[in-house]
Amino acid sequence: MTTANVAKNRSAWQKAGVAVEASSAAQVAEQAGLNWTVGLSDMHTSDFLHVPNKQAVVKKANGNESVIGVVGSKYKVFQNQEVFGCLDGLIDSGDARYAAAGEYDGGAKVWMLMSLPKEMEIKGDPHAAFLLAKTSHDGSSSVVIRPIIERLWCANQINRIYRAKNKAHTYTLRHTQNSVLSVSDMRNILDLTYTSIDAYSNLANHLLQREADINKATEYFKKVWALPSKIENAPLHLLSKGEKNAKSRALNARQKAFAIYSDSPTQENIRHTEFGLWQAVVEYADHYSQKDASIATLAGRNDGIKLRALELVGI
Repeated sequence: MTTANVAKNRSAWQKAGVAVEASSAAQVAEQAGLNWTVGLSDMHTSDFLHVPNKQAVVKKANGNESVIGVVGSKYKVFQNQEVFGCLDGLIDSGDARYAAAGEYDGGAKVWMLMSLPKEMEIKGDPHAAFLLAKTSHDGSSSVVIRPIIERLWCANQINRIYRAKNKAHTYTLRHTQNSVLSVSDMRNILDLTYTSIDAYSNLANHLLQREADINKATEYFKKVWALPSKIENAPLHLLSKGEKNAKSRALNARQKAFAIYSDSPTQENIRHTEFGLWQAVVEYADHYSQKDASIATLAGRNDGIKLRALELVGI
């Protein structure tokens, strides 16, 4: 595949964040516009009655204030630099470098991305490895660090390749812990990352050996976006408004994924394989599934469709 054939997709982190060149989380916050602060405020009803055991999380940026969450009375706030300061150990060790950062949900969620000195090729496609660290200011999440793999030709992002009930392939650091990663913490994170990379590489090579013709592709996308038979087979005029909307969304998704699989230059070297089928779903999810697809990708909101699609190729 030549550079001229590469699709014009951009990475989720490029669309939803700011690229940085920094050696500390504090510098990242400055460059990415995350150098605002959060504080807590008592809550009251419209009649000025105090709301017990609840506090509003207030974002303070450039002289403006906005409520970005509601938490319990014992919640402790951490500033962005404090939360992500634990990552500096990975940077100092030379095992990673800061690449980008951003926020979503009005600042209730913030994230930083670290690039790893690990690259791979699968069927001629370059892939890059990253660590995505994200947290919340609304009490919904601790600091979560997870490996992601990006297929660079199409900017597809692979967050997970299996359903791990014990979340074994993420690393969690509670806000109440010391904001410094120990040597063993860093080693665990890196081991986790390289294990994920090896697992993805093995999976990809396995799926590349399995052929998929047009008929199989049609049936596959129908299964990924499955509909109850009463909706699938019924004429539109017999469906309710909700059923019509569900059918329209499913048909549109199938058609777009099939178009990616059959015509996109990102499929040039993997078309007619089960790896190509899966990557067509990933590309659809990351770039076309919704208006804020890049945020959904970073937040992991579209991991479900990617995992279901992978399971349906029969791994």
